[in-house]
Amino acid sequence: MTTSVTADFRDEDVRGFGMCIGGTARVLRPTSAEQIADAFAKVRAAGGSIALRGTGNSYGDAATNVNGHVLDCSRMNRLLDFDPHTGVAVVEPGVTIRDLWRRAIGHGFWPRVVPGTMAVSMGGAAALNIHGKNNFALGTFGECIRSFELLTPRGELLQCSREQESDLFHAAIGGFGMLGCMTKLVLETKRVHSGRLRVWGIVARDLEHNLQILEDLRGTADYLVSWLDLHGKGVALGRGLMHRADQMKPGEDPGGLCHLDPLRQDVPAKLFGLVPKGWLWPGMWGAVHMGQVPLVNWLKFKAGFKEERQSPYLQSHGAFHFLLDYVPRWHWMTRPGGLIQFQPFVPQKEGARVLRTLIEKCHQVGFVPYLGVLKRHRPDPFLMTHAVDGYSLAMDFAVPSGKSGRDKLWRHCRDMAEVVLTAGGRFYYAKDAVLEASSFARVHGDTAVAKFRELKQRVDPDRLLQTDLARRLGV
Repeated sequence: MTTSVTADFRDEDVRGFGMCIGGTARVLRPTSAEQIADAFAKVRAAGGSIALRGTGNSYGDAATNVNGHVLDCSRMNRLLDFDPHTGVAVVEPGVTIRDLWRRAIGHGFWPRVVPGTMAVSMGGAAALNIHGKNNFALGTFGECIRSFELLTPRGELLQCSREQESDLFHAAIGGFGMLGCMTKLVLETKRVHSGRLRVWGIVARDLEHNLQILEDLRGTADYLVSWLDLHGKGVALGRGLMHRADQMKPGEDPGGLCHLDPLRQDVPAKLFGLVPKGWLWPGMWGAVHMGQVPLVNWLKFKAGFKEERQSPYLQSHGAFHFLLDYVPRWHWMTRPGGLIQFQPFVPQKEGARVLRTLIEKCHQVGFVPYLGVLKRHRPDPFLMTHAVDGYSLAMDFAVPSGKSGRDKLWRHCRDMAEVVLTAGGRFYYAKDAVLEASSFARVHGDTAVAKFRELKQRVDPDRLLQTDLARRLGV
């Protein structure tokens, strides 16, 4: 490595959001495309590798590069333009979901697709092609992107859209940062006529009931998501609480117009207006480490009956969508081992059988997720897509602190992955931590993988862009 490279980068501990994957890397936080191009050139000349990183919300190793270089793009965070008439935004990659909705909501717009946290960056959302609670209706994040500028590892700035550099457009979205850095994105938001949603809580008695509710409502609801109590067994296996939310029509909620104020959308920082929510994670830590998660889940399930009786009710967009932001540093409850999430995407015809098998396997081996989230999905046009016409079940596992327990968890997840892959399922790289290289072509198909590698050779022949995820998958 040359002196000019070490002068720009600084050693830091870089980890995935789950805290259990990562290590020391040399980090640079550029503020312009020119600085990124310069970093590309210097590291390429030195024979090194670079990972692109946004705000660090990928659970596993999608944005880590142990003993390599990392470009943290979070300081490229200018919202360059927002059209109050059309809702079209022009953003740099470090702009977050929160930055976008705070600009848009006062004009009656909301991001078309948001995840469970507002901390995700636009560059990360595009590179991992995130999805939300309305995936069955509006698709993945990439479907709201009109165009982007892609800075390739060779220093070429390409304009990509559905009409121009279409192959790169459809491959870089969901391409987990392997083809270049998106330095500017143009994307669409959607019109909203109130700062509130109409929300229903619906108790689901078991997994099949949950899936039936999704099928019954996906033609009319705007958002659908179900929390599952994965500790339930027998007739209660897969029970949970479904939430449906619908947008208001014009003039339907005059009282909700004042909620178009951004200050009325932020998740409250205190519980009951008194207790800072940043103080709550130790209590959650106790529940995880003292075996109280089954009780907590049972209580939550029982509370769902009261919520169902009181439905529908009104809730702000922010309060409905950003549940992961309610308790700051909530993931610290899984310390010291950290957490991983296993999130399979399963075709609809195989959904009930595969998801039931996965939950049963968790009970058999003694690794029962402390959290389960079920959603409905639809296919999208992107090359490296995780989307299917079917379901996903996000399962959060606290990682044991010892090596033997960790290895056992990884084996369990790989056993579950085999069930999913055999059924034609897929995986989502913002969450994955366990897939092996042999899974890559099984997830996407030989033709898509060959096309992706062809594009990689075209724009990055030196293989400058690498992450721990990419090496694990043999990309």
